Amino acid sequence: MSQLPPPGWYPDADARFQRWWDGLRWTDAVRPLAPSAPVAGPPPTNGFATASLVAGVVAVAVVVLALAVGGGIDPLLALLILVGVGLSVGFGIPALIRAGRLAPHVGRARAIWGICLGGGALLGCVLAVLLVFGAMPVNGGTNADTAAAAATA
Repeated sequence: MSQLPPPGWYPDADARFQRWWDGLRWTDAVRPLAPSAPVAGPPPTNGFATASLVAGVVAVAVVVLALAVGGGIDPLLALLILVGVGLSVGFGIPALIRAGRLAPHVGRARAIWGICLGGGALLGCVLAVLLVFGAMPVNGGTNADTAAAAATA
């Protein structure tokens, strides 16, 4: 003969309740199911952090491509870089604030990288413009002529 389960509360045919088993038979005693733990929602996200990172990467890519092509940075490229820098910083700061409020600091690293890449793109743009203006001839002569004149003076 099989052994019967021990007395206790077991799921009832009506899934909303439990029924008492006394060890020999089912009784009329029922109780509602214990409330379950709340269902966890989707994990928190930080879209501003992603936007900041993407804008920073695009700004750096434009600087690198402009310098690799060798045409320098014209005003349209400079405007595109400045928009990328503005977006990376503009999205990065609210992303850092949001990351500080979220429990696992979601997006903090992406926001920091986005801001840093935006700053690097701005620095690269400024350096490229300074190099272009530094390589320009002064008063119609070449830089070699200016350097030779300065050396003889």
